[in-house]
Amino acid sequence: MDLLDAIHQRRTTQDFAPGEVPDEVVDELLAAAHRAPNHKLTWPWRFAVVGPATRRALLPIAERHAAKKFGGELPEKARQKVHDTFLTPGLLIAVAQRVAADPERAREDYAAVSCAVQNLLLVATARGLGSKWGTGAVTRDAEASALLGFDPAEEPIVGFIWIGRSARVPEVQRPPLDGYVRRLP
Repeated sequence: MDLLDAIHQRRTTQDFAPGEVPDEVVDELLAAAHRAPNHKLTWPWRFAVVGPATRRALLPIAERHAAKKFGGELPEKARQKVHDTFLTPGLLIAVAQRVAADPERAREDYAAVSCAVQNLLLVATARGLGSKWGTGAVTRDAEASALLGFDPAEEPIVGFIWIGRSARVPEVQRPPLDGYVRRLP
């Protein structure tokens, strides 16, 4: 797929169909992410490819945070949604950032990690896969960080990347670009 086509076709997938992502595609996605620009060559990104056992271990953490939205008791429909979110997509990658002590460097490194994620998402689209970059309470949970091998003080999780076959590709109506561009003399 042409790069511009991948950019225009990339969408956030909310509904995934079951099915694995082949290891060679996983390696291709990670290699593309690792090619992202990073100021001063800091290589601030860290990736954890999350296998089935670890995904199942994340479920109680995700359920606990989801239950807070319902006053502490998680309805069965919400529990099923948590399970589908963590177990259905063919691939789950946790992305963390090695945080620099200098706040300006940390800010630049966050931008680099975001570029790495975008590279990964675009390659997934080019390979006909759906993707979602998700954040939320589980990404900020110390127990989840420990389970994934990240120290939240040194390598906080920036997000989870879910990749797999889309059960439904959403349509997105974007506002006209003119409202977001300033042209100066």
